[in-house]
Amino acid sequence: MRRYIFLSISSAIFLFLAGEKLYSQTTKIEFDKIVHDFGDIMLNSGHHSCKFTFKNTSHQPVIIQTVISSCGCTNPVWTKSPVLPGKTGTIDVTFLNDQGPYPFDKSITVYISGERKPFSLRIKGVVHDRPKTLKELFPEQFGDLSLRRGVIDLGNIAQGEAKSETTEIANTSGKDVNISFTNLSQGLKIVANPSSIPPGKKSQLTVTLNTASAKRWGNNEYNATFVINGTAHHKRELKVRANIRDNFSTLTKEQVESAPLPMAASSSFDFGKVKAGTLVNTTFTVRNLGRRDLILHKIESEESRVSFKYPSKIEPGKTGKVEISLNTTDDSGDKGVIVSVITNSPSRPVFNFIITGQISK
Repeated sequence: MRRYIFLSISSAIFLFLAGEKLYSQTTKIEFDKIVHDFGDIMLNSGHHSCKFTFKNTSHQPVIIQTVISSCGCTNPVWTKSPVLPGKTGTIDVTFLNDQGPYPFDKSITVYISGERKPFSLRIKGVVHDRPKTLKELFPEQFGDLSLRRGVIDLGNIAQGEAKSETTEIANTSGKDVNISFTNLSQGLKIVANPSSIPPGKKSQLTVTLNTASAKRWGNNEYNATFVINGTAHHKRELKVRANIRDNFSTLTKEQVESAPLPMAASSSFDFGKVKAGTLVNTTFTVRNLGRRDLILHKIESEESRVSFKYPSKIEPGKTGKVEISLNTTDDSGDKGVIVSVITNSPSRPVFNFIITGQISK
């Protein structure tokens, strides 16, 4: 039963990822920020509000047609009148703080006149039902410093573009701490503001990843070493993750219409019941229904005992075979594996294969 539940959930993931597109966002306006972090707030502290200010950088008036929140707990109010070139407008966002103690990360989608793709803003924070100590709020220890999470996830980034995320870091020691970073992975930049943190105080870390410095695909992990009061802290590195997809921001309408389009003959394989240690092999067939070459940038899975063999390119009208092997050593019970394919197709930049079965000792 768990196998079929997994299949249903995975199929939903497949449909979601298959339709995801990474296009560039508007160039007609510039926001002063795209994320507002409320930090730690109390459940009984009432509503919390912030303001996003934007500037019209085009040569024509722009109108914010509508702003939609991902949750009813967030109310946006925006400039309704046309914003002239060089002038500014605002989007005021109120978080109602009425749904209980939990971390929140809400998206605000902004639709702008003349733009086919909306602009995305975010508000985030953590709601608590009682006061907590700094070490409770920041449980991940890095020497004298602490973070809320041991890994900073930047989410999806289009290849060649940069993305930033701001998070808080706390000094949980009893002395002043000055921080910087060394041994950063290529393309990674981290800035602390302020860089000198008194005992019991917090600082803002701005983490920026520029994917133009190195061409990678899919899920990638980047590292940085803390330098605390002049000494590199090698016991634990800061990890940054990102999922890098192809960049379709420069494609014309004609290029999108003639783009490659992958279609798998089947997206799932059930290997039934096997003994632990059995090598499970299967082959999926992919046809390119588009009018340009389909590039398979990368195939990956969170399951470490999966290996792949696949073509790097499938010509228009042709088919290619993706061979997948699963080593079931040390496995038992119901097994479900998702294998993701990262492509150059604007309509299907990522699609998935699902492998399920039951393993006995």
